[in-house]
Amino acid sequence: MLQSGKWGIPSCAKSKTRKSLATQLSDDEIRRRILANAIVLFPSAAATNAYEIVYGSRPRLTSSRDATSGCDDPPWQYAMLVRQSPSGEYAPLIRGVAWSTQAPCSMVLQGLLDATACAVHMRFESLPMPEVGMGEELPLYEEGAGTVAT
Repeated sequence: MLQSGKWGIPSCAKSKTRKSLATQLSDDEIRRRILANAIVLFPSAAATNAYEIVYGSRPRLTSSRDATSGCDDPPWQYAMLVRQSPSGEYAPLIRGVAWSTQAPCSMVLQGLLDATACAVHMRFESLPMPEVGMGEELPLYEEGAGTVAT
């Protein structure tokens, strides 16, 4: 018979399981972050063409073993960031991780957020950090005047 009183339980185990920050975000906040990442990844198109998040699904790939057993697994679903061109056509920009259709919509959005965040990280990881003091000076804002001093 086990007695729980004889073994010490770490304080971290006593607290409730902490959810990751991403699972605590609302779908609207995840969408906002995806679009913010898109502006960083594709800056030239941000002002002229709007980005949209679309959802898609694709069937699971069947292996030879599944083909004989008649696998009826649900298809994969994913979120993709697209941009509408002036001609009205949509151009795909980046696609998120595919999840089972049984997963909640927020997981699909999280897959796209992860993909855009990784792309932003990869884009800026290769750039060297500027030396201290090498950045351009920002103009000073004059209080009360509502203008920028030059």
